Amino acid sequence: MVALVAAMMVAACSGNDVVEPVPAIEIGLSPGALSVTQDASNTVNLSLTRSGGFTGDVSIVIDKLPTGILSTVAPPSLDPAVSSAVITLRAGTIATPGTYNLTVRATGSGVIAATADLAVTVVAASSFGT
Repeated sequence: MVALVAAMMVAACSGNDVVEPVPAIEIGLSPGALSVTQDASNTVNLSLTRSGGFTGDVSIVIDKLPTGILSTVAPPSLDPAVSSAVITLRAGTIATPGTYNLTVRATGSGVIAATADLAVTVVAASSFGT
């Protein structure tokens, strides 16, 4: 009887299970850390990888921006034909010098959000000539 139940369980599990791919996104940043002088800007390149049959749009946002640092992402939404973007960070004159850990977040419908850490060091503007 035990052998019969075991044989039925093996037959139920063998060969008929289809594993569906899991839609996913991943992002990478180059460079992963950068410096920005007050009243200036610097850029980071973002690369996006879609997998598991995911072909939807992906939106990019920057989290944890401190006071005085502005970000722009071009383009801010990556359609299926686009796999890269440029992130520009601008440190205003009110940005406090120091190192900040930002999070770049990519989101799309039907996939888990992907994140990447970005360390940004704000450098004091030179006071030469003032």
